[in-house]
Amino acid sequence: MLDALQTDPVAFTLPIGEGFPIYWYGIIITVGIAVGAWWAGREIERRGGDEDVFYNGLLLVIVAGYLFARIWYVTQEIIAGRGAQYDTLMEIVNIRAGGANILGGFVGAALVGAWYIRWQKLNFWKYADVAGPALLFAQALGRWGNFINQELYGPPTELPWGILIDAGNRIAPYNNLDLYPLETRFHPTFLYESLWLFAGFVLLLYLNNRFRKEWKYGTLFALFLIWWGGGRTWIEFFRPDQPAFGDTFITYSMVFALLLALAGVYILLRLYDKFPQGGRVRRRRRVRKPKPRRDGE
Repeated sequence: MLDALQTDPVAFTLPIGEGFPIYWYGIIITVGIAVGAWWAGREIERRGGDEDVFYNGLLLVIVAGYLFARIWYVTQEIIAGRGAQYDTLMEIVNIRAGGANILGGFVGAALVGAWYIRWQKLNFWKYADVAGPALLFAQALGRWGNFINQELYGPPTELPWGILIDAGNRIAPYNNLDLYPLETRFHPTFLYESLWLFAGFVLLLYLNNRFRKEWKYGTLFALFLIWWGGGRTWIEFFRPDQPAFGDTFITYSMVFALLLALAGVYILLRLYDKFPQGGRVRRRRRVRKPKPRRDGE
Protein backbone atom coordinates (compact mmCIF):
# COMPACT_ATOMS: atom_id res chain seq x y z
CA MET A 1 0.00 0.00 0.00
CA LEU A 2 2.76 2.46 0.98
CA ASP A 3 5.63 0.64 -0.69
CA ALA A 4 5.27 2.61 -3.94
CA LEU A 5 5.98 5.84 -2.05
CA GLN A 6 9.35 4.69 -0.76
CA THR A 7 12.35 6.51 -2.25
CA ASP A 8 16.05 7.20 -1.67
CA PRO A 9 16.56 9.17 1.59
CA VAL A 10 19.00 11.48 -0.24
CA ALA A 11 17.16 14.09 -2.32
CA PHE A 12 20.31 15.44 -3.97
CA THR A 13 24.00 16.02 -3.27
CA LEU A 14 25.75 19.39 -3.28
CA PRO A 15 29.18 19.49 -4.97
CA ILE A 16 31.01 20.40 -1.76
CA GLY A 17 34.16 18.44 -0.95
CA GLU A 18 33.39 14.77 -1.50
CA GLY A 19 29.71 15.61 -1.72
CA PHE A 20 27.26 17.05 0.80
CA PRO A 21 24.01 15.04 0.77
CA ILE A 22 20.69 16.79 1.36
CA TYR A 23 18.12 14.42 2.82
CA TRP A 24 14.39 14.34 2.20
CA TYR A 25 13.93 14.22 5.98
CA GLY A 26 15.43 17.67 6.41
CA ILE A 27 13.54 19.09 3.44
CA ILE A 28 10.18 17.79 4.66
CA ILE A 29 10.72 19.06 8.22
CA THR A 30 11.79 22.47 6.90
CA VAL A 31 8.64 22.74 4.78
CA GLY A 32 6.51 21.71 7.77
CA ILE A 33 8.09 24.35 9.99
CA ALA A 34 7.75 27.01 7.29
CA VAL A 35 4.03 26.34 6.74
CA GLY A 36 3.34 26.15 10.47
CA ALA A 37 5.24 29.39 11.08
CA TRP A 38 3.36 31.12 8.25
CA TRP A 39 0.01 30.19 9.80
CA ALA A 40 1.19 31.21 13.27
CA GLY A 41 2.41 34.59 12.03
CA ARG A 42 -0.93 35.35 10.41
CA GLU A 43 -2.80 34.25 13.53
CA ILE A 44 -0.64 36.48 15.75
CA GLU A 45 -1.68 39.47 13.65
CA ARG A 46 -5.34 38.52 14.01
CA ARG A 47 -4.82 38.50 17.77
CA GLY A 48 -3.27 41.95 17.74
CA GLY A 49 0.33 40.78 18.13
CA ASP A 50 3.49 41.77 16.27
CA GLU A 51 4.38 39.38 13.44
CA ASP A 52 7.99 40.60 13.21
CA VAL A 53 8.58 40.06 16.92
CA PHE A 54 7.14 36.57 16.54
CA TYR A 55 9.45 35.62 13.67
CA ASN A 56 12.52 36.99 15.46
CA GLY A 57 11.75 34.81 18.48
CA LEU A 58 10.94 31.83 16.25
CA LEU A 59 14.55 31.61 15.07
CA LEU A 60 15.77 31.23 18.65
CA VAL A 61 13.02 28.74 19.46
CA ILE A 62 13.82 26.50 16.46
CA VAL A 63 17.55 26.38 17.27
CA ALA A 64 16.84 25.59 20.93
CA GLY A 65 14.27 22.98 19.95
CA TYR A 66 16.67 21.10 17.70
CA LEU A 67 19.45 21.21 20.27
CA PHE A 68 17.28 19.99 23.14
CA ALA A 69 15.67 17.32 20.94
CA ARG A 70 19.10 15.88 20.22
CA ILE A 71 20.32 16.10 23.83
CA TRP A 72 17.10 14.52 25.11
CA TYR A 73 17.46 11.65 22.63
CA VAL A 74 21.10 11.03 23.54
CA THR A 75 20.30 11.16 27.27
CA GLN A 76 17.58 8.52 26.88
CA GLU A 77 19.93 6.30 24.89
CA ILE A 78 22.62 6.59 27.58
CA ILE A 79 20.12 5.78 30.35
CA ALA A 80 18.98 2.74 28.38
CA GLY A 81 22.59 1.56 28.03
CA ARG A 82 22.77 2.26 24.30
CA GLY A 83 24.93 5.38 24.34
CA ALA A 84 28.46 4.04 23.96
CA GLN A 85 28.94 5.89 20.66
CA TYR A 86 28.28 9.31 22.22
CA ASP A 87 31.74 9.81 23.71
CA THR A 88 32.45 13.28 22.26
CA LEU A 89 30.57 16.56 22.28
CA MET A 90 30.40 16.63 18.48
CA GLU A 91 28.73 13.21 18.38
CA ILE A 92 26.21 14.34 20.98
CA VAL A 93 25.10 17.47 19.12
CA ASN A 94 25.47 16.05 15.58
CA ILE A 95 21.85 16.18 14.41
CA ARG A 96 22.75 14.89 10.94
CA ALA A 97 23.82 11.59 12.50
CA GLY A 98 20.15 10.87 13.22
CA GLY A 99 18.25 10.69 16.48
CA ALA A 100 16.11 13.41 18.02
CA ASN A 101 13.20 13.43 20.47
CA ILE A 102 10.42 15.92 19.76
CA LEU A 103 9.35 15.97 23.41
CA GLY A 104 12.79 17.13 24.48
CA GLY A 105 12.73 19.67 21.68
CA PHE A 106 9.44 20.98 23.00
CA VAL A 107 10.96 21.55 26.44
CA GLY A 108 13.89 23.50 25.00
CA ALA A 109 11.69 25.53 22.68
CA ALA A 110 9.23 26.32 25.48
CA LEU A 111 11.96 27.49 27.86
CA VAL A 112 13.61 29.75 25.29
CA GLY A 113 10.25 30.96 24.01
CA ALA A 114 9.10 31.85 27.54
CA TRP A 115 12.34 33.76 28.15
CA TYR A 116 12.00 35.66 24.88
CA ILE A 117 8.36 36.58 25.51
CA ARG A 118 9.19 37.79 29.01
CA TRP A 119 12.12 39.81 27.66
CA GLN A 120 9.81 41.46 25.10
CA LYS A 121 7.16 41.98 27.83
CA LEU A 122 4.49 40.18 25.82
CA ASN A 123 1.50 38.03 26.74
CA PHE A 124 2.82 34.46 27.03
CA TRP A 125 -0.50 32.71 26.40
CA LYS A 126 -1.25 34.74 23.27
CA TYR A 127 1.90 33.43 21.60
CA ALA A 128 1.64 29.94 23.07
CA ASP A 129 -1.81 29.58 21.50
CA VAL A 130 -0.39 29.88 17.98
CA ALA A 131 2.68 27.75 18.69
CA GLY A 132 0.64 24.64 19.49
CA PRO A 133 -1.21 24.15 16.19
CA ALA A 134 1.91 25.16 14.24
CA LEU A 135 3.87 22.40 15.97
CA LEU A 136 1.15 19.85 15.18
CA PHE A 137 1.36 20.61 11.47
CA ALA A 138 5.16 20.68 11.35
CA GLN A 139 5.48 17.33 13.11
CA ALA A 140 2.64 15.75 11.13
CA LEU A 141 4.43 16.52 7.87
CA GLY A 142 7.84 15.70 9.30
CA ARG A 143 6.76 12.15 10.13
CA TRP A 144 6.83 11.37 6.41
CA GLY A 145 10.56 11.99 6.57
CA ASN A 146 10.68 9.13 9.08
CA PHE A 147 8.88 6.97 6.53
CA ILE A 148 11.50 7.71 3.86
CA ASN A 149 14.27 6.89 6.34
CA GLN A 150 12.48 3.63 7.22
CA GLU A 151 12.24 4.48 10.90
CA LEU A 152 9.44 5.00 13.38
CA TYR A 153 7.75 1.66 12.73
CA GLY A 154 6.01 -0.68 15.12
CA PRO A 155 5.82 -4.42 15.73
CA PRO A 156 5.04 -6.91 12.93
CA THR A 157 1.53 -6.91 11.50
CA GLU A 158 -0.52 -8.66 8.81
CA LEU A 159 -2.67 -5.62 8.19
CA PRO A 160 -2.80 -4.51 4.54
CA TRP A 161 -1.20 -1.14 5.33
CA GLY A 162 1.87 -2.71 6.95
CA ILE A 163 5.22 -1.52 5.58
CA LEU A 164 8.39 -3.34 4.58
CA ILE A 165 11.64 -2.46 6.37
CA ASP A 166 15.06 -3.26 4.91
CA ALA A 167 17.32 -5.45 7.04
CA GLY A 168 19.81 -2.61 7.58
CA ASN A 169 17.12 -0.37 9.09
CA ARG A 170 15.69 -2.87 11.55
CA ILE A 171 16.15 -2.78 15.30
CA ALA A 172 16.51 -5.85 17.50
CA PRO A 173 14.91 -8.36 17.54
CA TYR A 174 13.44 -7.65 14.09
CA ASN A 175 16.90 -7.73 12.49
CA ASN A 176 16.85 -11.51 12.98
CA LEU A 177 15.87 -12.53 9.45
CA ASP A 178 15.29 -16.14 10.50
CA LEU A 179 12.43 -15.04 12.74
CA TYR A 180 11.42 -11.98 10.74
CA PRO A 181 12.17 -12.51 7.02
CA LEU A 182 12.36 -9.63 4.58
CA GLU A 183 8.69 -10.15 3.66
CA THR A 184 7.63 -9.25 7.22
CA ARG A 185 5.50 -6.14 7.42
CA PHE A 186 5.42 -3.72 10.33
CA HIS A 187 2.97 -1.23 11.78
CA PRO A 188 3.49 2.19 10.12
CA THR A 189 3.73 4.06 13.41
CA PHE A 190 4.76 7.20 11.57
CA LEU A 191 1.43 7.13 9.70
CA TYR A 192 -0.65 6.69 12.84
CA GLU A 193 1.01 9.66 14.49
CA SER A 194 0.95 11.78 11.34
CA LEU A 195 -2.81 11.29 10.88
CA TRP A 196 -3.42 12.02 14.57
CA LEU A 197 -1.40 15.25 14.34
CA PHE A 198 -3.07 16.40 11.12
CA ALA A 199 -6.48 15.73 12.64
CA GLY A 200 -5.51 17.75 15.73
CA PHE A 201 -4.31 20.63 13.58
CA VAL A 202 -7.58 20.76 11.63
CA LEU A 203 -9.63 20.49 14.83
CA LEU A 204 -7.75 23.26 16.61
CA LEU A 205 -8.02 25.52 13.56
CA TYR A 206 -11.78 25.02 13.49
CA LEU A 207 -12.13 25.69 17.22
CA ASN A 208 -9.86 28.71 17.01
CA ASN A 209 -11.85 30.25 14.16
CA ARG A 210 -15.09 29.50 15.96
CA PHE A 211 -14.19 30.67 19.48
CA ARG A 212 -11.24 33.05 19.04
CA LYS A 213 -13.15 36.00 20.51
CA GLU A 214 -14.80 34.03 23.32
CA TRP A 215 -11.90 31.96 24.65
CA LYS A 216 -9.29 33.21 27.05
CA TYR A 217 -5.67 33.28 25.94
CA GLY A 218 -4.10 29.92 26.76
CA THR A 219 -7.17 27.82 25.97
CA LEU A 220 -5.93 26.75 22.53
CA PHE A 221 -2.51 25.87 23.95
CA ALA A 222 -4.09 23.77 26.69
CA LEU A 223 -6.15 21.85 24.13
CA PHE A 224 -3.00 21.35 22.08
CA LEU A 225 -1.22 19.80 25.07
CA ILE A 226 -4.13 17.46 25.73
CA TRP A 227 -4.35 16.34 22.09
CA TRP A 228 -0.60 16.11 21.53
CA GLY A 229 0.27 14.48 24.85
CA GLY A 230 -2.67 12.09 24.80
CA GLY A 231 -1.91 10.99 21.24
CA ARG A 232 1.78 10.47 21.91
CA THR A 233 0.91 8.38 24.97
CA TRP A 234 -0.94 5.74 22.93
CA ILE A 235 1.50 6.01 20.02
CA GLU A 236 4.22 4.80 22.39
CA PHE A 237 2.56 1.36 22.36
CA PHE A 238 3.78 1.14 18.74
CA ARG A 239 7.32 2.37 19.46
CA PRO A 240 9.56 -0.64 20.23
CA ASP A 241 12.59 1.59 19.63
CA GLN A 242 11.92 3.76 22.69
CA PRO A 243 13.82 3.23 25.99
CA ALA A 244 11.51 1.85 28.67
CA PHE A 245 11.48 1.45 32.43
CA GLY A 246 13.11 -1.93 32.97
CA ASP A 247 11.23 -4.74 31.23
CA THR A 248 7.90 -2.90 31.27
CA PHE A 249 6.04 -1.44 28.28
CA ILE A 250 6.14 2.00 29.89
CA THR A 251 8.60 4.26 28.08
CA TYR A 252 10.11 7.53 29.26
CA SER A 253 8.36 9.36 26.44
CA MET A 254 5.03 7.80 27.36
CA VAL A 255 5.25 9.16 30.90
CA PHE A 256 6.33 12.60 29.76
CA ALA A 257 3.60 12.75 27.10
CA LEU A 258 0.97 11.83 29.68
CA LEU A 259 2.27 14.57 31.96
CA LEU A 260 1.90 17.06 29.10
CA ALA A 261 -1.72 16.03 28.60
CA LEU A 262 -2.41 16.41 32.33
CA ALA A 263 -0.70 19.81 32.25
CA GLY A 264 -3.15 20.82 29.53
CA VAL A 265 -6.07 19.79 31.73
CA TYR A 266 -4.58 21.75 34.64
CA ILE A 267 -4.18 24.89 32.51
CA LEU A 268 -7.80 24.69 31.35
CA LEU A 269 -9.11 24.31 34.88
CA ARG A 270 -6.88 27.13 36.06
CA LEU A 271 -7.90 29.51 33.29
CA TYR A 272 -11.60 29.06 33.93
CA ASP A 273 -11.51 28.61 37.73
CA LYS A 274 -12.99 25.11 37.53
CA PHE A 275 -10.95 23.41 40.21
CA PRO A 276 -13.18 21.25 42.44
CA GLN A 277 -13.44 22.40 46.04
CA GLY A 278 -13.58 18.86 47.44
CA GLY A 279 -17.00 19.39 48.97
CA ARG A 280 -15.72 22.11 51.26
CA VAL A 281 -17.06 25.63 51.09
CA ARG A 282 -14.69 28.39 51.95
CA ARG A 283 -15.99 30.49 54.79
CA ARG A 284 -15.40 34.16 54.78
CA ARG A 285 -13.40 35.37 57.68
CA ARG A 286 -15.63 37.35 60.02
CA VAL A 287 -14.34 40.77 60.84
CA ARG A 288 -14.87 41.51 64.53
CA LYS A 289 -16.16 44.94 65.27
CA PRO A 290 -14.56 46.69 68.24
CA LYS A 291 -16.75 46.84 71.33
CA PRO A 292 -17.96 50.29 72.32
CA ARG A 293 -15.91 51.80 75.09
CA ARG A 294 -17.71 52.36 78.37
CA ASP A 295 -17.45 55.60 80.25
CA GLY A 296 -14.64 55.55 82.75
CA GLU A 297 -12.58 52.93 80.97
